[in-house]
Amino acid sequence: MPTLYVTEPGAVVRRRAGSLIVTCEESNSSSEKGEDDLKSLLLEVEPHRLEMIGLVGRVHMTAEATRMCLDKGIAVSWISRRGALLGRLVPELSRTADLRLHQFRTIENTASAMELGRCFIDAKLANAVALLSTIRSNRPREPRFAEAIKHLGRLRERISITTDREVLLGFEGEGAARYFSVLGLAFSGDIEFETRRRRPPPDPANALLSLGYVLLTNLIANILEARGFDPYLGVLHTPRSGRPSLALDMMEEFRHPLVDRFVLRLCNRRQFRPDCFETDPKTSGIRLKRDSLKRFFREWEAMLDTRMAGLDESVTVEQGLRRQIDRLAAHIRGHEPYRALLLRGAE
Repeated sequence: MPTLYVTEPGAVVRRRAGSLIVTCEESNSSSEKGEDDLKSLLLEVEPHRLEMIGLVGRVHMTAEATRMCLDKGIAVSWISRRGALLGRLVPELSRTADLRLHQFRTIENTASAMELGRCFIDAKLANAVALLSTIRSNRPREPRFAEAIKHLGRLRERISITTDREVLLGFEGEGAARYFSVLGLAFSGDIEFETRRRRPPPDPANALLSLGYVLLTNLIANILEARGFDPYLGVLHTPRSGRPSLALDMMEEFRHPLVDRFVLRLCNRRQFRPDCFETDPKTSGIRLKRDSLKRFFREWEAMLDTRMAGLDESVTVEQGLRRQIDRLAAHIRGHEPYRALLLRGAE
């Protein structure tokens, strides 16, 4: 359980001796009962088992618990009930400044930044091709997969010679639109997908995708910061207050093989159905009901600890993420060229 997501409304993360506990006020408690009796214990966990705590919705953390997290190297993230990342608290970790200096120099050098940017976007499209090819093998009579795969292949050829950042981002947007135009053909359960829409997500499939992308971005940002990077300075996504641009850059090659495949599996196995969702009263978008949200977090954590599908080597999803960040560090230090994570059939 490297990440603990606390979703119970009114829950409080507290410190008790050498452990972290999660308590919740009992709504029907008698006023004659003592303070300890007024709180029900939901969970107790030793801090060495955690790397991050996610506080979802109306959840609180005491000052003593916060200090313990900082002391034990546990990052804390605040996530809104509709799945938006509100902020992160990251412990002060031992790190050297040289990696950030190399990062700044890479960003300032247009040619170096474009080299990395092309690599990230090419990997994104290559993995999109690999995933669509896998899906196509189960639907050989559907011509739209072959058309989309050819289109993405042509975009990759154009990306390889692109030297302008805006043009590169345009190709990325075109590729994403083409990919999502056929992804709905892969949904075979009770949940359907037409096209990618967000802010707010208007349907269950988009709600699941958006939540998955938020969790993945948060995880990558935490790993980057622990490694010594500045997650807010990227090569593709321009700096913006509160936006972890480098994490968003790195996420591109993982979007389709991790989040999209994960959401497809949940929907096609009917682990999530339309009745697992509700309308968000604040945005009029669609979000998971509370019990279903808890189940989504459990499935997400289990997925991170499983072997990454589509690779010839055996590494877990989280190991794959950490290895790519180590490769990025080696690249910007000039030790070796960055090698993107590519699924089988993406080369």
